[in-house]
Amino acid sequence: MKTDFEKMLNRSQTNERRWNPQYIEATFKINYNKNTIDSSIADLDFKTPTPIVEALQNRINHGTFSYTYIREDVLQAISSWYKNYHQLQVATKNIKLVHGTVNAMHQIVNAFTKIGEGVLIQTPIYEPFGRCIYNNDRVVVENKLIYENQTYKMDFQDFEAKIIADKIKLFFWCNPHNPGGVVWSKSDAKKLIEICEKHQVLLVSDEVHSDLILENQKFYSLLDFKVKNNYFIICASPNKAFNLGGLKGSYLIIENEEIRKKIDKIYEANSITSPNVFYPEAIKAAYTSKIVLNWLTELKAYIWANYQLLVKEFQTLKNVEIMKLQASYLVWIKFDDKIYDVKTIKKQMQDNDIIVNWDTDFYGATPGWFRINIGSPESLVRDLITRLKQIFNK
Repeated sequence: MKTDFEKMLNRSQTNERRWNPQYIEATFKINYNKNTIDSSIADLDFKTPTPIVEALQNRINHGTFSYTYIREDVLQAISSWYKNYHQLQVATKNIKLVHGTVNAMHQIVNAFTKIGEGVLIQTPIYEPFGRCIYNNDRVVVENKLIYENQTYKMDFQDFEAKIIADKIKLFFWCNPHNPGGVVWSKSDAKKLIEICEKHQVLLVSDEVHSDLILENQKFYSLLDFKVKNNYFIICASPNKAFNLGGLKGSYLIIENEEIRKKIDKIYEANSITSPNVFYPEAIKAAYTSKIVLNWLTELKAYIWANYQLLVKEFQTLKNVEIMKLQASYLVWIKFDDKIYDVKTIKKQMQDNDIIVNWDTDFYGATPGWFRINIGSPESLVRDLITRLKQIFNK
């Protein structure tokens, strides 16, 4: 049965950040009303697929919620997902369930670097990439991405120079990229790997958006390559694809035994042990149900249609550019801040009851950028487009 993505959900009483009136008013200092569009937080405006919801309900029906353990059937579900969806082999012994990707990044920083050392990221980037570094008293080292032809490309010369100059031991890579929606090419990935191997840099790849690759794109995971000594970590989860962020779970894929031992040690030192009681049920249902797989296929087609609508409608706008979206439902938009006054644009967004992620929400971003979420019913996306066009046409 075809999924009805057109249905508007009333999420104002779910106590989820994106649509909770009290949270929105306290956070954004605006008056929440029926016209408010929150296009900021990276979640979907669609119900989580039924098999996942039913799995959670079945678990609730047991009526007890005590301590859990790492189940082999859950690890096997992850392994099967990689085999069937990504055509990649992942041994269950190389999978570690953890308490969210952002938290995992903090653990990795503390496990593999010392206070005062530099950690490399490519900017602009999702702000927690920077936060996990500076909040742990390390130094953020930036390799700035180059914006060209409505996408980003890498500056490999600067990348290697920063590794050498700052004695980098750890690099966080975002693939697919957030906020740009770039799916990095095979040649890009190979070049990054070669440089990291050359200088013995631990390569950590955030691949949480990899289940949401859009039309005619090919995603290359680190697992697609032979990395010397398997000196890498992959961070992944079903959260973005199936709206499970509130369950606070994810997983790491680590093929190097010494790296696994260090990760286990830091998690034990911080007393982060068994998973949330609900997360194993959700991840098993997400990764083993054919109904969920069909839902995901339909979702990606729907997101792509929303993106095409956005591009078509924005064609008439001068001095506004939309990044080419290759993955996920988050669109990075640039406007000429020499023509449009940034403060005025922000005020007009507020006056039009629009909430977006501004450049200040991303580490290393420059003024004149904002990100919107098109993982919503077409009617809501059309409303958002209409309001944005009115603002930039003034």
